Amino acid sequence: MTALDRPAEPHTPETPEEGDASAADRPIFVLGLMPRTGTNYLGRMLRTHRDCTTAKTLYEDFLLHSLPDLDDYVESIAMSWRKHWPCHGRLDELRGRLGGALMTFLEDDVRTPGKRPVFKTPSVRGIDRIEHYLPQADVVIVLRQGPATIESGMRSFGWDFESACRRWARAVNTVLAAAERRKEKGLRPFTLVRYEDLAGDSATVLEHVALQVGLDRSGFDRGRLKAFPVYGSSQQENVNWQPATKEADFNPLDRAAHWPAHAIRRFDHLSHGLSARLGYDLPSDRSGARFSAARQRLHDARGRLPWRLRRLLRYRL
Repeated sequence: MTALDRPAEPHTPETPEEGDASAADRPIFVLGLMPRTGTNYLGRMLRTHRDCTTAKTLYEDFLLHSLPDLDDYVESIAMSWRKHWPCHGRLDELRGRLGGALMTFLEDDVRTPGKRPVFKTPSVRGIDRIEHYLPQADVVIVLRQGPATIESGMRSFGWDFESACRRWARAVNTVLAAAERRKEKGLRPFTLVRYEDLAGDSATVLEHVALQVGLDRSGFDRGRLKAFPVYGSSQQENVNWQPATKEADFNPLDRAAHWPAHAIRRFDHLSHGLSARLGYDLPSDRSGARFSAARQRLHDARGRLPWRLRRLLRYRL
């Protein structure tokens, strides 16, 4: 069992700043590890809570995703100030005021004032800056098994296998590092949700999320959740974001079941074995490991080869 397998206890703020906002005043950001991890699915489900609402125009806001760019802006300003100026001690204040402007922008886009807005973005970039700009926000992160995520992206959007594997690994490292830092600083932890758990028992998962973000667990309609439609599934011939009824053969957990052992090994190599950190077991045959290691080195060296050879050696399932 990994740390992610154990449900987190409700958090008691240890810093005054964190305790300033009551749960009713905190926006909820649903972030996907990357696209195809279930951001839309969880975000739409969470919005069915009687105390939650959605945005009028921000379908996917990407506000947290761009916080590193905002931080670069703050740092570039500070570089223009003379080192002995006391204003350098006010950089966190500046970040807080910029974050306040972001909150005002979000509040003006809330569809039902008085309810907690749920925003969503299929990216975890910027989560290490949240404490400086939006410390009052509750963050829910959707995780999904790597091969299933990548297969879904290749089907839907034509992702390149190798770059998608590396992208998944970077996102996982971002989440693990930011979560550990928040724990060390005594900040409210992220709520981590596995897409596999959500697809298997959405009502139980959502009640757990509600507990973590300060919502009434009884605020969901279990019947509605049970019949919740699918949005943007990679099983659709043409991916769209219109609600679709789940067909009898709908099985989002089996996306990469056809992957051969060498593809699983390649994914595990490119993602540096991070699946285990999230509690995911990879179904791979360990026989032929010596050959696999040589193959990994060959594919890793492709970048130094002429482009014609790179095309010839392009990794395929």
